[in-house]
Amino acid sequence: MDINLIALETLKVQEVQAWITGFAVFLGPLSGVVFTLWFQSRKEKIEAKRQLFILLMAERKAPFISSQMAQSLNKIDIIFSRIQKVRSLWHEYYDLLHRPPGESRDHKWLELLSAMASDLGYKNLSQVELDKFYIPQGHVDDVEFQRKVAGQWSRVLEGTEHFIVQTRQSDKSKD
Repeated sequence: MDINLIALETLKVQEVQAWITGFAVFLGPLSGVVFTLWFQSRKEKIEAKRQLFILLMAERKAPFISSQMAQSLNKIDIIFSRIQKVRSLWHEYYDLLHRPPGESRDHKWLELLSAMASDLGYKNLSQVELDKFYIPQGHVDDVEFQRKVAGQWSRVLEGTEHFIVQTRQSDKSKD
């Protein structure tokens, strides 16, 4: 009878081992997939933050706010949704955008960029480095020229009710 008890206990142990092996075979790949999906999602969120920060840095002192810059600013609440400091600084900066440009707006902008840089791990970027910006004088001159041309066209077109077009005779028709 002792042998039967030992055999019965051995069967029970083998059954438990089979269940454990079955769970391991099922849960191993499942946990691997879940971990991979979590890691990929985290990586995409970090990359979205990095791309937003890089664009804001690239255009931080541009002569005007491009549509790409405006779109990027409008993404801050979503992309940095879990970083309260960044969102708070963005809201303060947003309020300053509705006022004439000034020193307080420039300071808030640098604080915002600094908070984003810190969240992304760029802890050694000083505000002086964040404030540095290079734009060739030719680009500044071109923007100013385009502004002047647009102003002149606007002046001419707004002061004109209609255009009178007169046809010219070509040199061949004069012969």
